[in-house]
Amino acid sequence: MPNQLYHHIVKLVPAFEKEVEKVLPYFKKQSFPKNHILINEGNAVDEFYFVLKGCLQIYFTAESGNKNTIHFAIENWWVTEYNAFLGAPAAHFNIAALEETEVLVIKKEKFEQLLFDFPFMAIYFNKIHIRAYGAALQKQKTYAVTSKKDFHYYFCTHYPDLVKRFPDDVFASYIGISIEELDVLNKNLRS
Repeated sequence: MPNQLYHHIVKLVPAFEKEVEKVLPYFKKQSFPKNHILINEGNAVDEFYFVLKGCLQIYFTAESGNKNTIHFAIENWWVTEYNAFLGAPAAHFNIAALEETEVLVIKKEKFEQLLFDFPFMAIYFNKIHIRAYGAALQKQKTYAVTSKKDFHYYFCTHYPDLVKRFPDDVFASYIGISIEELDVLNKNLRS
C-alpha cells in the first residue's frame, strides 16, 4: 500500500529517498465503493487524497441540477477540493468514486505537520501542483480552440483506456455535450 506512494515521492524527489519511509505513517488507507461521495459541495474539507486504485470524478452541480465534470483523478494522482482544504469555508465541488476506489488520505492538520517535519515534501507537492497546473492550462487551451467533436476525438484516441472507465453521462458532462451528442460522436469515431 505505501509502496505506491513511496515510489511516487522518490521519483519526484530522489535526493530524499532515505527520508521517504518516515513520511508514510502520516497517511491512512481508505476504501470507497463505487458512487461514494468523498467531498460534498457546501461542506468543510480537511482531507487530501492520493489515489491508489480507482477513479474519482470532480464535479459541480449547476442550478439546473446537472452535474458538470471538470476533472478526474486516477491512480497516483492527488486530489481534494483545494480552496476548501486551504481554508475557504465550504467546498464548491463534489468528489465521487466512479469505481471502487482505494486512497491514502491525510488530514489537513497532519499535512501541515508533515510539511513542517519534512520540508522536502513541500518540494514534492510543489512539483505535483506545477505539473497539474500545466496540464490544466493545456486542457483550457485545447478546449478553447478545439470543437467538441475534435476534443472528443483527441481524448478518445490519446486516453482510450481512461475513457473506458467513465460512464457515458460523466464523459459527456466533461466534454460539455449531451449523452445523445456523445452517442453520435462515439458512432462516428468507430466508423
